[in-house]
Amino acid sequence: MLTAAWAITISLALQSPSSPPATASTPWTDDKPFTRALPNFWQDLKSVPSVRSLEIAGAGTGITLALMPTDDDAADAARGSEPSSYSKIGNVLGDGWVQGGAAVATYVIGKSIHHDVTTHIGSDLIRAQILNGILTGAIKLAVDRTRPNGGSYAFPSGHSSATFATAAVVSSHFGWKVAVPAYAFSGFVGWCRVRDLQHWVTDTAAGATLGIVVGTTVSAGHRDREWQIVPAKTVGGFAVYVVRTR
Repeated sequence: MLTAAWAITISLALQSPSSPPATASTPWTDDKPFTRALPNFWQDLKSVPSVRSLEIAGAGTGITLALMPTDDDAADAARGSEPSSYSKIGNVLGDGWVQGGAAVATYVIGKSIHHDVTTHIGSDLIRAQILNGILTGAIKLAVDRTRPNGGSYAFPSGHSSATFATAAVVSSHFGWKVAVPAYAFSGFVGWCRVRDLQHWVTDTAAGATLGIVVGTTVSAGHRDREWQIVPAKTVGGFAVYVVRTR
């Protein structure tokens, strides 16, 4: 069920944006994510409401609701399991500050080597982490859901939203070959949070949805791939295929 949930959300995220991609005639720009942090934030915030965001949010909300019955079972399984050394990796690398630091490092490297594409991607990553952090924090404060370990502000998972925001940005720029490992790692981070009783399964699903909405919003218009989601009837049910149209 969880694997199918990520796959559907990834498929929606890989749909093409409405604005044109950067080309040789429209070079990659430096959005100056530090000196223009506030104007960029307002621009990104105003861009969140869109048909594509509604599609992703709708699918993610449906998935989150469908996963609600698994919350208690997953928490009970985690309580009965031995501590995992693997989960520590996800808990560290999925932290919003680590994701933000990686975004800043990407931007600084791009600027230092005068590589426009790297600079622009770094800028997108920074913008995504800023927008995601503010939205995630606001929702956490508004919902104030208790964590499986008794802590506060469980919903949505900040680790999940941060990593999925990063995954959405890099998948927008590099396509499915980068999207698959990026989303897989993000799913691993979500598992780590559930495994360590930091979050319910639905916290991670909601965080994933928010992160993908943010990442695709910030990076909209920076790719030339077009994808379509094609439902197909199969023996005993149906399948969803992602087809590249150009």
